[in-house]
Amino acid sequence: MPMYEFICQECQQPFEKLLSMSRADEPQVCPTCGSKQTQRRLSTFAVGGGSTGRTATPPRTSPFT
Repeated sequence: MPMYEFICQECQQPFEKLLSMSRADEPQVCPTCGSKQTQRRLSTFAVGGGSTGRTATPPRTSPFT
């Protein structure tokens, strides 16, 4: 199940919920103030890597070479 981010329109506190995709658009209750006036936020993430230009995992090699 994906993790969704929400923000409360009453107290402005962000919070996260683990929900099935079918429930992602249902109104959620703010865990801080109990308001149902919440809005789902656009979630973003970043993947970090080294500056060496190498991949995180070595490339696959064939056992037949």
